Amino acid sequence: MNNLRRDHAMKTIVMLAGAGLLLAGLTGCGREEPAAHAAAKEVACETAPAALATLPVTVGAVASVEPAVRAHVSTRMMGWVSRIHVREGDAVRAGQALLSIDDKDLRARREQAEAGVREAEAVVANAEATAARFANLYERKAVSKQQLDDVNTGLERARAGLAQAQAARAEAGVHLGYLNIVAPAAGGVTRRMVEVGDMAAPGQPLMYVDQLDRLKVVAAVGERDVSRVAAGDTARIAVTSLDGAVFAAPVARVIPSANPGSRTYDVELYLENPDPRLRPGMFARVDLTTGERRGVLVPRSAIVARGQLTGVFLVGDDGTARLRWIRLGDERDGLVEVLSGLTGGETVVTGSATPLHEGDRVVTRS
Repeated sequence: MNNLRRDHAMKTIVMLAGAGLLLAGLTGCGREEPAAHAAAKEVACETAPAALATLPVTVGAVASVEPAVRAHVSTRMMGWVSRIHVREGDAVRAGQALLSIDDKDLRARREQAEAGVREAEAVVANAEATAARFANLYERKAVSKQQLDDVNTGLERARAGLAQAQAARAEAGVHLGYLNIVAPAAGGVTRRMVEVGDMAAPGQPLMYVDQLDRLKVVAAVGERDVSRVAAGDTARIAVTSLDGAVFAAPVARVIPSANPGSRTYDVELYLENPDPRLRPGMFARVDLTTGERRGVLVPRSAIVARGQLTGVFLVGDDGTARLRWIRLGDERDGLVEVLSGLTGGETVVTGSATPLHEGDRVVTRS
């Protein structure tokens, strides 16, 4: 009985072992051997140091380009626009005619005022003659002093009426002058809001005349940063829509009151004789320098991208290349700031004759 049990146990062990070998064989058939790493090789490379440098502390802000001076041209008299003398984009000089408003009503009023002046002049002439006649009669004792005084009073009233008529005529002439709108200063017509036949009302903007040989950049600085900005600070202005449109200018002034809607503070800078490509309304980015700090810089060509990661190849003391992952900051003039991953002084690879891999031996190009 015991022998039967031992024989049965041995058969079971043999069957289980065979099944295990079969399963291992099947699994091995469906799996590829891992690829061997490429052998390290020598690669001719260009290198540069990761430099520890003094960098500016900046406050970034969005900004807009505006004219240094913008005249909102409007009228003091209501009337129909009868003629427009300029188009958008025209350059104008101070005093040049911009548009005219229909003057028929005011011309009729001025003619009425002219008639009033002529009537008043006739009344004055008659009153003066009467006063002279009564003066002679008074000397001959033919009229009383009261009569002479009444005539002289009538003369003064006539003269006052003439002065009033002359003032009305002058007022009509001034109002007529308001109907011919002229440029208040030299500049360019950047926007026109009316057409011939439109009704112009007092205070309503009709067109903009901008001074374009001097532009203003207005940056919106948050309330957390505005206390670090002061007049005279250096600023870098980049107009993102134009190639190479980067300028430097000092801060002219900081507006002390915040904009109610955005809760930001306006910082104004001026560009003298600006790039002719600049136009009012363009978007800009302003970096305001408020201090200094230490940072690490590497050439842009040293940056290696692997998906969402960025790194650099470091050259060790033994000449071996090692990939170091880093976090990048701002780029300027071909150099990129490294926020973390480097401490400064390391040697980085900026270019190679063939693709460089971890563990390759770097041979510096002469």
